[in-house]
Amino acid sequence: MIIHLVRHAEAVERSPELPEEHRFLTPRGRKRFRKAAASLRKSGIEPEVILTSPLIRAVQTAEILAQALKFKGELLVTALLAHGMQPEDFYDLLKGFPRAKELALVGHEPELGALARTLLAADAACTLNKGATLSFKMDSDGIGADFRQLVDGGGKLVTTRSKACKRLTRG
Repeated sequence: MIIHLVRHAEAVERSPELPEEHRFLTPRGRKRFRKAAASLRKSGIEPEVILTSPLIRAVQTAEILAQALKFKGELLVTALLAHGMQPEDFYDLLKGFPRAKELALVGHEPELGALARTLLAADAACTLNKGATLSFKMDSDGIGADFRQLVDGGGKLVTTRSKACKRLTRG
């Protein structure tokens, strides 16, 4: 199974007037993620399922991804991808789609970075930049994963694990 971890694109800043779950994408965030999504399309990703956090900025990012990929399925919203996701939640998600060959999961930091660190077996903490997508092929045992690619928030494609790890672990 191929997994794409997608961090939501740039959203409006936090403010006391706007609840966290209502923060939406900025025009710049939309524009940059459209470019990143176009790079994902060119790289050949074809998820059978797109799962997203219920927070508006993640749903909007998932919608842009679906449009760019000409995705015909339904976007599925799951609270498991909201803030507080644990690695075991990731494995629970996978169990829900045993026949899927390719999944895209749209969520948040620091949860996606923690999951990336686990899947990459990285020595340092990982952070996905806003709008970035990290792709893996899960091992047949469903526990380990092989790096496939990183598309950063600006649409640049990184295909070597070492370069991707450098980008993900910058402080």
